Amino acid sequence: MKRLLIKRLLITSAIVATVGISGFAYAKHHDTEMRHHQSAKFSVKQMVKQLRGLSLSEAQKSEIKALITQFKEANSNETKGHSQEERRNADSTPRLDLATATDAEITEMVAQRVAKQSSKQLEFATLRHDVFAVLTTEQQAELEERHSKFEEKRERKHERREQAMQSHKDSRGDKQQRGQREMKQFTGLSLSDEQKAEIAQLIDSQKESAESHRETVKTFKQAQRDLVRSDAFSEDAFIALSAKYEDDLIAAGVEKVKFRSTLMAVLTDEQQEELKSRKREMRGLMDLIK
Repeated sequence: MKRLLIKRLLITSAIVATVGISGFAYAKHHDTEMRHHQSAKFSVKQMVKQLRGLSLSEAQKSEIKALITQFKEANSNETKGHSQEERRNADSTPRLDLATATDAEITEMVAQRVAKQSSKQLEFATLRHDVFAVLTTEQQAELEERHSKFEEKRERKHERREQAMQSHKDSRGDKQQRGQREMKQFTGLSLSDEQKAEIAQLIDSQKESAESHRETVKTFKQAQRDLVRSDAFSEDAFIALSAKYEDDLIAAGVEKVKFRSTLMAVLTDEQQEELKSRKREMRGLMDLIK
């Protein structure tokens, strides 16, 4: 029963994630906090996995465990700190209608989100830096080598996928397969042929800017990683690095929001309402497994 529930959640999440910030709503405050809490737990797990095979001493394990415990407690207290009254106030806050919002309003919304993400990233970056400092020089070098190999493998995989799509770009079969993958995101909405064609065209037109954004994020993450694993790491240094990429991240975010708003505009009012209903259902199901 639990597996079925989780599977259903994943399917629903994939559908809702497709439209992201829709034209009719802006994510609720406490939902964002819960997503951060879950993301933080996942990030810690991934970080710990990377330490496997480094032959950590018992003293190192104890020190790393203490650092992780402190980080988890701080994040748990922050999430619990949002009282029901605060959540009700968040629910009653006017939500931005992206269909009528001005560029300035959208930019301000995205800027606030980027600033909040930077704050959360600083917390986790501090943990990563402290954990990295616990390792010996040899362990640090091995961790760096592992990461380099992982990035190279991931990049080769991405390039092969892009080359395969490009080589079959004019192939009718490839277009059908690509269209099927895209339309899966809107399963059950009874899209017309015209809607399917328009959505596919919108997604295809976004490919170039999406790739540009991917490269920006990749460069930013690498710069963050280099700083975290250096003696130059500090709160001020991390904030300065984030500020350097802030304009690019905001611009990319604004473009993404506008794209999703345009995507939503292809749907009828009934189809939009169906997506809203699915999102409400997902929130209710998530409450069952908190």
